[in-house]
Amino acid sequence: MNIVTITEVEYLNLLIKHKRNIPIWCGQEALNCYQNKKLIKVKKNDNDLAVFLIPIDKNGVRRKYRYFPYLMPIILDEQNNVKLKEIYIIIFNYLFTKYDYVFVPLHPDFKLVASIASQGGLVEMRHTHIVNKKMIFDELNPKLRNHIKNAKKKVELIIDTNYQDYDFSEAIKGSKEEQDERTKLAKKIIDNNSGYVVKVKFENQVIAGLIIVFDNEWAYLLHSYQKKGVVRGAVSYMIFSAIDYAFDVIKVKYFDFEGSVIDEIDDFFSSFNADIVTYPYIIFSKTKDGFEKLINRSINIEGRVKKYERN
Repeated sequence: MNIVTITEVEYLNLLIKHKRNIPIWCGQEALNCYQNKKLIKVKKNDNDLAVFLIPIDKNGVRRKYRYFPYLMPIILDEQNNVKLKEIYIIIFNYLFTKYDYVFVPLHPDFKLVASIASQGGLVEMRHTHIVNKKMIFDELNPKLRNHIKNAKKKVELIIDTNYQDYDFSEAIKGSKEEQDERTKLAKKIIDNNSGYVVKVKFENQVIAGLIIVFDNEWAYLLHSYQKKGVVRGAVSYMIFSAIDYAFDVIKVKYFDFEGSVIDEIDDFFSSFNADIVTYPYIIFSKTKDGFEKLINRSINIEGRVKKYERN
């Protein structure tokens, strides 16, 4: 097996040829937003085995901005675990040899973490919340049901593709440039019929909103916000409704709440009692100082560490 660099056209053609579902986080929109990137292909003789969209930051593998929640090498044809590990090993060996550092999340579908560790990369395990069917209202925990009932009495729920009154400045944190870039991406995804907006209005004002993006199999909660003093249960009502819409209308197989690092958000998502699924975050650096900086960057995400009182 060997790795070769490929063009965007070849990359997309291989995905179209081999995959029924092209994940939204590695398709055309991802190609457009990751301006600094490397596209590689793993091949053996004349057989194309895998492709990978690699975002580049300086001389490292990292997303400049959090455009999409995940990355992952795409296997083009079904492989047994032995062959699959061989493919992943050659990819991660390539990354760890060529680049000074790697700091990226992989999709929950990625399971062979030994292929990362065996090449000298640290795997930090994070988790997300995923459902594979509609949630039944009567099976939600009583507190969550009560919150949703309260919101349904007071707010107007809207699900459509109109983002004109969606407050992206509330939903997207970071610099003005990051807000602009990620806002532009979200709008383009919706315009391309791969996303929808869920909003609630109170007294004719939008007080909270979600943006959901999707491909043929997965829907992801990409952005969310709520105004101060939001009606109790409004966000829960939106998420419950967004999940219904994803399965009833979009016909996805999975809905990913997409978020677990900020402890308060994880507590809220946990109230839905969805499946908790781990995903790997790769941390690698060629230098000890660089490695420690990446570790500290992960640990010190604002809101990640919660101060509990200890007896």
